[in-house]
This record gives sequence, structure tokens and C-alpha cells, in this order.
Amino acid sequence: MSDNPLSPKPDRLDGLFSERQIVLPLTVAALLTLALSLTFLHFQDPASLPLGLNRYLGTGYCQFMIAIFILTLLYAALQYLGLQGERHRLRQRFDPRAARRNSRLRDWILYLSGRGPQDDDLPAALQDGSGKTRRREDLLHLRDDLLLLRSQQHQHNFAPIGFAIWVLPLLGFIGTVIGITQAIGGLEDSVDPSADGSGLGGVLGGLAFAFDTTFIGLVLVIPTMLSLLILRARAQKLDMVYYRILLDRLFCDTAD
Repeated sequence: MSDNPLSPKPDRLDGLFSERQIVLPLTVAALLTLALSLTFLHFQDPASLPLGLNRYLGTGYCQFMIAIFILTLLYAALQYLGLQGERHRLRQRFDPRAARRNSRLRDWILYLSGRGPQDDDLPAALQDGSGKTRRREDLLHLRDDLLLLRSQQHQHNFAPIGFAIWVLPLLGFIGTVIGITQAIGGLEDSVDPSADGSGLGGVLGGLAFAFDTTFIGLVLVIPTMLSLLILRARAQKLDMVYYRILLDRLFCDTAD
């Protein structure tokens, strides 16, 4: 344990930086994606879909890429709802004009997003430190350090989305290599005099697979990047709420 009198208590820091905020929503999103995928495969035959959809949903590789996309969107939605619930909880705690209403649905959303009651202890951690010193410079440094922890928590929470933004185009390019390899193999069969003419079908099938996987990877990454931008904007707004609360408590403590 640190000997610095300004260091918040360990139980406070557990609420400021939590692995649960990434593990729990990622697990929930993965289970929901698995359930949706199995339901789709059970009740819907990809071969019965229109030709445009069948090209992308009829191959296991494209289905895997779409599953990663759905998982990422569900994870981003849980993070967004968690930020919204966290902001609402802050308003209820510090805004006297806010209505004090408890909602089981909101509590469940906060839980599924990995946010527990201890995650709103940032002002309390500042109060712990402010009670141990009267130097305003030390209080300002403590405030900045705690807000830095908030920023690191956001980067930690958004890491799976950044990984999806990186991996979706990469999977598309890997599919391109696989498809071109298949096309080259079919081209060899098409020029073989003893072949039965199926080589041309292999060439076209390989090229179609290559272009389809590249198209899927590039298209799916666009809404994924948009979701990350929305989350970052929401997180910045929440940090501004924290900043205002900490600033108010700082001046209240120094005035006393």
C-alpha cells in the first residue's frame, strides 16, 4: 500500500478501474450472438434466401465475420447503456432537482454493462484525499489523477471495438487470399484437357468468394467505427459531468 496520504483507499480504486466493465458485457454479447446465430441457422435455410443475401449468408466464413460484427454491436450497445445509466445515477446522487426513482430495468442494464454500486466512488475518493490535506495544489493533482483513471477505463472498455475495427478488414483480406487461391486451382483444372469442364466453375467460385469476403469486411467496419465514435462522444460527456462534480466538491472542501 502506498504511503502517500493523498492515495485513495484500495476499495475506492477497485470501483474506479474495473475489469468487470469489459468482461461481463463481452460475455453477455457473445452469448446473445451465439443464441441469435443458432436461431437463424435453425429456422432459416440460407439457400432459401434471395440471391443477394445467399451470397453472403450462405458461406460459413462470411457468417463468422457477420457474427463478429453483431457481437461488437451488442457490446457497444451495452457500453452505451452503461454510460447512460452511470450518468443518470450521478444526477440522482448529486443533482437535487433530479427525481429519485429506482428502476429494476436500469439496475439490470448497469449490471450487464459491468457497472456496480462501487463504480460511482470517484467523488468519494476525492473526498477521502481532500480530508487529508489543505493544500489546493495537492487537491488539483488528485482530481487530475482520478480523471485520468476514468479516461484509462474508457480506453480499456472500448478495446474490443477497436480490435473488431482492425480484424474485420483483415478477415476480408484473408478471404481474398483464400478465394484467389481457389480460383488459381480451378484455373489449372480448366486448362487440363482431361478435365470435365468444372474448372471454370471453380475459378468463378473462388473469385466470388474473394470479392464477397473483402466486401463484407470493408462494409461492416463502417458502422463499427461509427459505434466507437458515438461511445467516445458519450464518454467525454460523462467525464465532463464527473469534472463538474469534482470541481464543485473541490471548492466546497477548500471553502470549509
